[in-house]
Amino acid sequence: MAQARTTAQPGLSQGSPLEDLLTAVGEAAYVWDVESDRLDWTAAAHEVLGLPPATPLETATRFAALFDPDALTTRREAVFGASAADRGDGVPFEVEYPLAPGGRAKRLWVQDRGRWYAGPEGRPARVVGVVRRLGAHYEHAHNAATLARFDPLTGQLSRARLLEVAGATLSATLRMQTACCLVLASLSNLGAINESYGYDVGDLAVVEVARRFRLAMRGGDTLGRFSTSTFGLVLQECDRAELDVVLRRLAAAVHDEPIVTPAGPVSVRMAIGGVVAPRHARDVNEFVAKARAALARAFALPTGIHVYAPDPEREAARRTHMRLADQLVTALNERRVRLAFQPVFRATTREHVWSEALVRVVAEDGEVFSGGPLASAAEEVGLIHMLDRRALDLAAAHLASLPEARVAVNVSAATTADESWLEALSSWLAMRPDLADRLMVEVTETAAIADLGVTAAFVTELHARGVKVAIDDFGAGHTSFRALRELAVDLVKIDGTFVRDLQNDPRSGAFVRALLALARELGFETVAEQVETRAAAEMLTEWGATYLQGELLAAAELA
Repeated sequence: MAQARTTAQPGLSQGSPLEDLLTAVGEAAYVWDVESDRLDWTAAAHEVLGLPPATPLETATRFAALFDPDALTTRREAVFGASAADRGDGVPFEVEYPLAPGGRAKRLWVQDRGRWYAGPEGRPARVVGVVRRLGAHYEHAHNAATLARFDPLTGQLSRARLLEVAGATLSATLRMQTACCLVLASLSNLGAINESYGYDVGDLAVVEVARRFRLAMRGGDTLGRFSTSTFGLVLQECDRAELDVVLRRLAAAVHDEPIVTPAGPVSVRMAIGGVVAPRHARDVNEFVAKARAALARAFALPTGIHVYAPDPEREAARRTHMRLADQLVTALNERRVRLAFQPVFRATTREHVWSEALVRVVAEDGEVFSGGPLASAAEEVGLIHMLDRRALDLAAAHLASLPEARVAVNVSAATTADESWLEALSSWLAMRPDLADRLMVEVTETAAIADLGVTAAFVTELHARGVKVAIDDFGAGHTSFRALRELAVDLVKIDGTFVRDLQNDPRSGAFVRALLALARELGFETVAEQVETRAAAEMLTEWGATYLQGELLAAAELA
């Protein structure tokens, strides 16, 4: 091959027959020597790529200078981020990326495919490939795809795309025997900002934190929005010592100066946790789990910063969760997961209105026990979606078989972001539209506040399908009635621990009475759970509870 030239090469007869053929089909071939960075091209590379003749292409670095700054993956990432190893015949790759030689307005997309060959140490040493220009239609398709890959508020990567980058980085780290890190950084007082100044100011704070993080980040690292209040950062070639420095720099970028908003200066507090891989994580799920553990620890520390380190007690708990989750998967596979239904009664008339579906597991010896411990374990190890899906199917089948029945089914925090669960619900409703009016979905308060934005979207989707939504265990977390109004839920279920202590703890009575009064003023219907005594039932009815549920009235019965 000839080195890329700085003058145009018109016509097909000036190159070799192979080069002429490539040019005729709109392709340019290259060879990249990684160590020297030299990049040799076929003669008509400039013409094929639509670049001015003087554009320098003789090194990979100079060619990289043409990349659009927003390019997420380029040739280098495709080659050095590959999980496969060269067994002697090279490793194939294919990638599309944008060039912006004349600014973003003149951006053009190219497809780059080829094969890289390893040197003695197993790392890429020589790359051969072919580049071709993609049509304008690709830009339109890319713009549509971008909406799903980027967070619309901050412009940073979406959670799904961030996790893809984390996976690719971890794979490259394992192959290259280096280190990388995943950082989760949460605005710990975002809820308070939303309450005090409104959600618009909260959004401004989130956007400004993203901007400050971008300025404080190292070159080559990746930023994305992990959830409503949490950002994620993937740090390449970063060990424990460097991670400490990065975390302190990120915290200082936010804490050193308040954020200027139309409502005045706002102080944002961050909790930041990170984990080093592959030392403490060998796959993406473990990467995220360890980063979450570090973030949870950071919330409890005065500094707000924590780097993951093994904890024997936590590891023992993790092993217990894995064992229980395995038991749950076995029970699901063997169809031993059932539903028990506990009636909910109108407080004033004791009329049965609907029933709550509670998960039960039938042991191999026939004993029936609560699915709560297994559900908690499944949530810890990321399998809760399987249980929530089975509960939905069982509840829907129950409703289909009993035309007069009304049922409330519980979902976890993870399911509020699970599109497959909504698709399963839509499938049931397509077959039996009458189920929508007889089904209610309960989301716990702690699940709702874990990501208010995701929960609000989930509630909207359910309402669009005609399904009512209740907030369960209200009072256990820190959700305000203002947030409930934003979520537009239909019903509030008061945390049963307060109801159970009504007669023994005056503070519980005062709390429940205040909740019921405020809910009534704001137009929310309420359910008092775990009603166990006649005196408690009478007090709750007098205080204005709409519905009652508990052992006093009716126990849960297996379907």
